[in-house]
Amino acid sequence: MRSVLIFTTVFSLDVLYAQLSLNPRSRLSDSIYVGQAIKSITDSGLFLAMNLSAKPLRIMKSAVSGGDSPAAYEAWAQYWDSKQKPKYITQNYHMLIDTDMLMDYDGLRTYVRQYPEERDTILRRAAMLLDHKIPAWGDVVLEFGPSIDFNRNVGQSGKYGFHYWIWSRPLNAAAVITGDERYASAFDDMFQQWYDQRNNIDRSIPDFDVVYYELGLGVRNRIFIEYYAIPYSRRNWRTHEKMLKTMLGAARWLYELQLWEGYRSGNWQIHGSYMLTQIALTFPEFHESKTWLQLGLKRLKEHLEQDFFEDGGHSERAPRNYTQATYVAYRNLYYLLKEHRIENQFANEIRRRMSRTIDWWITMLTPTGEVPAINDSHRGLFPVFLLQDAATFYRKPEVYGVLKGLFGLSVPVAQPILPAFTSRNMAASGFAVMRTDWSRDALTMTVNYGKWNGSHTHHDMLDFEVYANGRALAIDAGIGLTYDDPLYIPWYKSSKAHNMVVLNDLNIEREQTIGKEMTWYSSGTIDYLGGEHDGYHFKGVQHRRNIVFVKPSYWVIYDRLTSRNSGDTLSWYLHTPLHLAKTKNGFSTNETPGFKLLVLPTNLQVREGEGMAASTNDGVPGRTQKIPWIAFDQISDSGRPSEFMVVLIPFRENEPDITVSSRGPGHVTITRDALINEVRFNAHHPQGSSPATDAEFFMSQTDQHGQRRFWIVNETFLKESGGVIWKSSSKSSTEGEIRGR
Repeated sequence: MRSVLIFTTVFSLDVLYAQLSLNPRSRLSDSIYVGQAIKSITDSGLFLAMNLSAKPLRIMKSAVSGGDSPAAYEAWAQYWDSKQKPKYITQNYHMLIDTDMLMDYDGLRTYVRQYPEERDTILRRAAMLLDHKIPAWGDVVLEFGPSIDFNRNVGQSGKYGFHYWIWSRPLNAAAVITGDERYASAFDDMFQQWYDQRNNIDRSIPDFDVVYYELGLGVRNRIFIEYYAIPYSRRNWRTHEKMLKTMLGAARWLYELQLWEGYRSGNWQIHGSYMLTQIALTFPEFHESKTWLQLGLKRLKEHLEQDFFEDGGHSERAPRNYTQATYVAYRNLYYLLKEHRIENQFANEIRRRMSRTIDWWITMLTPTGEVPAINDSHRGLFPVFLLQDAATFYRKPEVYGVLKGLFGLSVPVAQPILPAFTSRNMAASGFAVMRTDWSRDALTMTVNYGKWNGSHTHHDMLDFEVYANGRALAIDAGIGLTYDDPLYIPWYKSSKAHNMVVLNDLNIEREQTIGKEMTWYSSGTIDYLGGEHDGYHFKGVQHRRNIVFVKPSYWVIYDRLTSRNSGDTLSWYLHTPLHLAKTKNGFSTNETPGFKLLVLPTNLQVREGEGMAASTNDGVPGRTQKIPWIAFDQISDSGRPSEFMVVLIPFRENEPDITVSSRGPGHVTITRDALINEVRFNAHHPQGSSPATDAEFFMSQTDQHGQRRFWIVNETFLKESGGVIWKSSSKSSTEGEIRGR
């Protein structure tokens, strides 16, 4: 993968509004306190905040008593350089954000020896920064002379992202790898320029400080701390002054926010509390550090308990961006707790909970190793660096099987095992994955039906993505490159940008919408998911979607909608990076591997168009491409339900010979390769019919020899020709043979 740095911003208006509505008891509401104790700390104010009674600081204390601030900072410099402290560095996979993993200096040097392409990437990006070419945000690269203008406009959210300083990480890594002080010198110069400008940065959002806000403080200061620990012989006393004031001001701001705003779900407070904890651990010389540490850990424990579902997913339900950002925060917090030898019980709980998140990711990965672009999540190859670390860190040997099967990587075990599951329904986080196996050619469908969680949630429900034979067949749009993309709200988040049924091209009312009456059944031969939603209740529409995966051949997707009104347009959308062409009995791609669509009713109106989507051609997260979409339309009738029956058949080379014929509402016969499958959804047939059942789903299969099998989901009985084939005292699901009938 080529070296590129893609930024995303964790910027959302709902969180912003909460942060602007500060508790009146917070000192952040006091402009005098913010000015004197946070933004413009004097030398005397800084020294009063420090515990200078320890013996190693007696020279500094003497200089402070004599009113000699430069000498005091020089004394601190000698103390800081000789102080025993953990020295760690962030390694980013291909310099991508949210892949930051803390390791010691020798660990980084060993890693880049093993992966020379990572060393090359770091040094190329560091060379750009030496020339003051800064990849500030998204795909924006700013070029400066000797003076850097930190007030440069990079877009509304981009300006805040510029001040995350994520772009500067290659300088720290290059300094550790090479020992060349040019990189530390460049960082030092940039930091001092930023410090001198930081209180004069124009806001791209009124009343929302670019420098002093939770996410910026939570991310930027991690990088400052790592730089500050790197040995650098020419670091002058002014850098020490500015760094100490930066850390004191940041911790005070974060402390006030965490104290008075209380627990707030989402990634913002995790970043802020992590930083409060890290500053407290790094600078115990501040009188307030013990209080900072106590509160920071309290909030982080709350988030670990409340923000992660039992299946390992994160509450913001964005598979890459926010799950990954919060995961690495806790992975790195574990590292810090171990390095500082504190909170062993909490550290062990982090290991336990984050191990579940690894299982969640393994479940969600596409066969091509990508992360689905669901909600505010970029598509792109999953950073194998995180999985490699997890295999050893959590002692999960099955991760090696995934690394070998999906990514084709060599692994340090002779016979890697695979996960015990293939298909999996994760009801807590609201995702179901249907999968044939753990190869790159596997067939998979990922269905999204979870609850709303703030502005990172899109207007989608019971939508899906499909991969097969090593390529994407049906995909979600994702979010574009950054939130400054003008299409972010009108397109990427819209209902019609997802593979779902849409009414009049309107968005569903997502906030109160969740998949309801969900049913899941999985075996070696079929996967079944059924559920409904009332996202269009304001138009009097109720929608139920049923999906069966007949392994390893095809999916049958059945949608049933009841409408209060007649005359509404119901549209069944499919977005694909491939081109569909009309065939005599449906639609098919004109390239291979590809897929075929058979659609009932056959008289539906067809619309075609194009829209932007997260790229499937480029493994770098944040890339986008224009792809086709197709919509099948019908008009609602208040007197009867509306139905769509779609069979999606992937193929590798030759289009399969398959026929679908309607047998009535929710009932089709599908013939392929001498196998006849009779499929019934909502298969409530009275006792007098044959077969008779009260099942939610029923399928029978007859082979060329006349042998028959059956599958029933959520039922109590199955009868045929008066004989009982299956009976249960409660609703259950099963499969078996039909003999002698």
